[in-house]
Amino acid sequence: MLSQLVTWPAPASEIPSPDFTVEVDGCPVFVYQARVRAEILPNDGLWTHQRDCRGERASFAIFDIAAPVTVTVRPARDFHAATVLPARAGIATETTTAEVRFTVTHPRQLTVILDGSDAALLHLFIGTPETDVPRADDPDVIYFAPGLHEIDGLTIPSGKTVYLAGGAVVKAALPSGETGTYSEKWKVTFYNGSGLTVTQAKGVRICGRGILDGSLIPHPGWTLVNISQSEDVRLSGIVLRDSANWDVIINQSRRVEVDDLRIISGRLNSDGINSVNSQQVHIHDCFVRNHDDSIVVKATAPAPASEDILVEDCVIWNDWGYALGATYETRAPIRRVQFQRCDILFASHQCLGVRVGDRATVSEITFRDITVSPLVPAPHRGGERAYIPSEPWLIQLIIVNDCFSTDAEVGCIRDITVDGLTQAGDHLLASEIIGVDTEHDVQNVILRNIRLHGHPPVTTADELRLRIGEFVSVVRIEG
Repeated sequence: MLSQLVTWPAPASEIPSPDFTVEVDGCPVFVYQARVRAEILPNDGLWTHQRDCRGERASFAIFDIAAPVTVTVRPARDFHAATVLPARAGIATETTTAEVRFTVTHPRQLTVILDGSDAALLHLFIGTPETDVPRADDPDVIYFAPGLHEIDGLTIPSGKTVYLAGGAVVKAALPSGETGTYSEKWKVTFYNGSGLTVTQAKGVRICGRGILDGSLIPHPGWTLVNISQSEDVRLSGIVLRDSANWDVIINQSRRVEVDDLRIISGRLNSDGINSVNSQQVHIHDCFVRNHDDSIVVKATAPAPASEDILVEDCVIWNDWGYALGATYETRAPIRRVQFQRCDILFASHQCLGVRVGDRATVSEITFRDITVSPLVPAPHRGGERAYIPSEPWLIQLIIVNDCFSTDAEVGCIRDITVDGLTQAGDHLLASEIIGVDTEHDVQNVILRNIRLHGHPPVTTADELRLRIGEFVSVVRIEG
């Protein structure tokens, strides 16, 4: 019989968050902390970070439930009101001057906001109790027990399972003597590698309730999980924290499933989940908070195409870049990509988008039933956050050759559909569609059922605050 509540003690090396305490049905749950929005060091090439840079702090707790539970959150600071996001969850709170209490009926990813602020908040990663926990003595299992571990990169062969038990923290670290490679173009030292690598393999599983941590790797450094030229891979349940570069790359692979993954990374270039030149990828029920594109599709090589990608039921907190879309590197066709029933809690630059920077055509991209919360970057924030615009784009479809482009010629955008987008707040964020010339243009865009919460769908470009640039044809706005 499944336990109604499953929790795990944290390693002694973990310092509990000073910002919150959490109880579930009266049982204390450890509250971790993570660096987010790391302080940026401007550079003549790639912006980067000092090794021990400051940043804002977010808190998170991990637990599993098999029945409805009561969650009690006690913030350390004074507050007046609390909200549990996403709004789609429909969770009502009982709030006093000292605590926030609410009921959670089933597993999901939630965020507790105090007084409408986007700072110093609490993420709750609530899963389903595991029923297929692998045995530590199974020869086909690489098992990380509760406690602190350090790896200098692990390559996973076909047929293996890597299991991070609840209460395990696995820290990726550079091998002894690794000095990296300096780039004259970017004016930084790159460190190539990954914490967990799946390459030319089949039937691999990475799972559990532990944490894979990249904080010991300097920026711009390793990807935390690299799935390359592989098939039939599943990544689920674990937390990825403080990646020094992309959190997850799915590169030239097929039949990859990513589910219930929890990401919280605060350094630049920490893309959440990138499907790159891959096919038949299914990403669902994940939480992604990161400091670059959150869940996007790319093509960094001229072949094969990126196609048949499904992203659904995910929650996004985007501190930089695009929350959802097909973006930047577009050197092979990207097509048949669907994003559906996803909630964007925060976006700094773009909520939904297609950005073509190389020669290929991006087509048949659908965004369906997306919600956007009213949280936007605080306009009064200065200092290291002064470069964040006061408002992100709601939808941006753009063709532009930029610093990440390698092809001399840019491509096209075709057949983009946004069907059902609801934004909270008092006014819609602005949108734009821009082509380059008659050979590199945007064609056939359907924008349907886009609205402010509680209002009818917009039916004109003015109502949508949509700027349509040159070399754009057949844009339909439908109620």
